[in-house]
Amino acid sequence: MTDALLSAGIDRCRRAGTTVSRSTDAAEPPAIATPVDGPRNGDAAPSAPSDGDDTPSPEALLTSGRPVAVEPLRDPDPTVVLSRVWHNRPCGRATLFVVPTDGVAAAVERLLSPPVGVPEADDDGRRFHLGPDRIRLEEGGYAAVPTGPDLSWHETRTPTDPAGLHASASEQDPDAPLDTPIPEADPAGSQDPPWLELRAGGTVLARLAGVDALACPPRARFPYAYRRDRDKQIRVVDFAGRPVQRYPGFTAMRHGGFRPVPAPLVPERIFDGPTAGWWAVLPATGESESAPAGT
Repeated sequence: MTDALLSAGIDRCRRAGTTVSRSTDAAEPPAIATPVDGPRNGDAAPSAPSDGDDTPSPEALLTSGRPVAVEPLRDPDPTVVLSRVWHNRPCGRATLFVVPTDGVAAAVERLLSPPVGVPEADDDGRRFHLGPDRIRLEEGGYAAVPTGPDLSWHETRTPTDPAGLHASASEQDPDAPLDTPIPEADPAGSQDPPWLELRAGGTVLARLAGVDALACPPRARFPYAYRRDRDKQIRVVDFAGRPVQRYPGFTAMRHGGFRPVPAPLVPERIFDGPTAGWWAVLPATGESESAPAGT
């Protein structure tokens, strides 16, 4: 499937009059299309591509004058999609995703269309996709929470009852009651960033002072933390650093009732500039979503 997608992308690039070079380096795109008269300055965005509905088109991307990375993509995984645009853009390359169906194409376009990289956004803030990274803590180790409902990260200007949060006083007093006061909502027109909440179902497990606080927050912001010690055992402690349990591995840790906290995919922490005009999607076959996998 991936080879067929790559071949379809290369064919389209060559029909657009570009030269195509292939690479076997896993750290680089499998193919790069270059204008026959050479790449132009990669700092400038191409003219606005259009299919009549503000959706970037392969034709506009391939005539933009900049190199284009051909990226075969079977599934619209947010981490993969965002990371490939992130990898190509600083190199002055646009990204042409070659996908198997119109359904996958639509999912990629939704992910990269404003608001870029988030599944939902409203006046209260954004909901983020979960990424592969974990939350590293100020004291060392990583954040953990109890196993249970699916986790999600949300921005909010109107914090709800913090059922699972710890009082700020608990950072100084490990025996302080866990009844964190709700911070006051931002006044109308405030430029303060929204709070960032980690939720499991309807329960708030952690609250940070915005997305910038994701950089090594204190352990007390989360119910639990874990780290692997020199004996290879994973040790779980509570928010105050008190030992809870130890496990031989992550599977045992999960079975014991604890799980790592995935970091959210925050667009402004991924991209250092706009993504408009730096990507397009090419459905290779146009077959329907119901077509058998691998066809």
